[in-house]
Amino acid sequence: MKSLIPSRLALVKLVASAAACLTVQNARATLLFADGFNYATGALNASDVSPAGTSGNAWSSGSSHITVVSGDLTYSGLQDLGGNSMQDVWGVSAGSVVNTYTAQTSGTIFYSFLLDCTVAPSASTYLTALNPGTGAPNGSSDALQVNVGSAAGGYVVGLRTAGASITSDSTVLSLNTTYLVVAEYAFGGVGSASLYLDPVAGGSQPAAAVTLAGNGTVTSLADVGFKAQNTPTTGTFLLDNLLIGTTWGDVTPLSATPEPSTLALAGLGLFMAARFRRSRR
Repeated sequence: MKSLIPSRLALVKLVASAAACLTVQNARATLLFADGFNYATGALNASDVSPAGTSGNAWSSGSSHITVVSGDLTYSGLQDLGGNSMQDVWGVSAGSVVNTYTAQTSGTIFYSFLLDCTVAPSASTYLTALNPGTGAPNGSSDALQVNVGSAAGGYVVGLRTAGASITSDSTVLSLNTTYLVVAEYAFGGVGSASLYLDPVAGGSQPAAAVTLAGNGTVTSLADVGFKAQNTPTTGTFLLDNLLIGTTWGDVTPLSATPEPSTLALAGLGLFMAARFRRSRR
């Protein structure tokens, strides 16, 4: 009977050690905001509250042309938040909506969303932005801005940050097709912004399609917002699966796949349990 004690102690110590490693790893990643627009169809407004556990705050009221519509956008391999999707229609009247999360003042912040353009934009301008406080998307003053622009046969996606001009990736995207868009802002020095188009869900962070240096004026990011542009600028966009976090993995999670550390911990437990059973025979 005494011979079983070391095995038990070893099992406890190894599992505890693995659990500690998992805790440390998870502590380095923070999901700040997640929204799959699981709301009733109609105008996106203050009656729509983002899921608790991340932001848990209400969307602002501000545009009758930014609405929740039926249908869920999905992307191969990416965790699906379910719900409906948001539609942003340009060319009627200007307006914007915002929602908030815990303010970030250092490190790196990542923002991902699914995008399906159904009517190509007639001009190059801003669609969504991250800003301090509750600042709505506002053009050149935005801290981190994702833009869309016209292109023959489709449209292009670009990036802007304070102190830099709009820079679009040369890849022409097709209408009525869902793409994964990721924007990144790194604090420190003058700061920098990067754009990634159609990365592999669950994969490592690839080279950026666009990278811009800032001017050092971005000191906080605390909200996400969308803009409905006024006439004569036209365009229609579906957006879904908003994720904002502090690591690449936060915003590109694989669908229903445990983290490697979780799998390792489970495997370790099974291995040690098998050894323990053999020791008792």
